[in-house]
This record gives sequence, structure tokens and C-alpha cells, in this order.
Amino acid sequence: MVMNTDMITIILASIVVLETLLIGVSAYLIVNLNRKSLIYEAWLLKYRTKLDDVYAQLKSVDERNLFDRDDDVGFVFSELVRIMSEFDKEMK
Repeated sequence: MVMNTDMITIILASIVVLETLLIGVSAYLIVNLNRKSLIYEAWLLKYRTKLDDVYAQLKSVDERNLFDRDDDVGFVFSELVRIMSEFDKEMK
């Protein structure tokens, strides 16, 4: 069976339409994911800066030895410093 030119034209036009839709959807997804990635990166940098500030403040308080390690407040403070120190090492 021989295909006529009209049928070939319809098939080729359908392929072009499908390819155009695929490219359009792919472009939308890439742009959308890139935008979200930039938003999350900005949030992460802002969060990291705040955590660095908190860690620096904890270290400055700890250097002055304002809390005794043998009472409850001193224990909690030393645990906070330890946790922040571990977190800081993991983030770098």
C-alpha cells in the first residue's frame, strides 16, 4: 500500500506539533525549576548567615565563661554550643 502525500504531510505536521509541545513544556519546567532553585539558594544563604551570627554570639559568651557547667543553665548552654559546633562543621 502506497501512502499518498496528504497522509505523509499530516503525519509530519503531527510530529512537528508534538515536538513543539515537548520543547515548550521542557522549557517551562527548566525555567520554573531554575527559579525555585534560586529562591531556595537565597533562603539557604540567608539562613546560613543567621546561623553563623548565632554561633559567633554563643562562642563570645562561652569565651567569657558566664555560665557554670555544673548547674542546669550551664549544662544547657554547653550542649547548645556543642550542637552548634557540630552543625557548623557539617555545613562547611
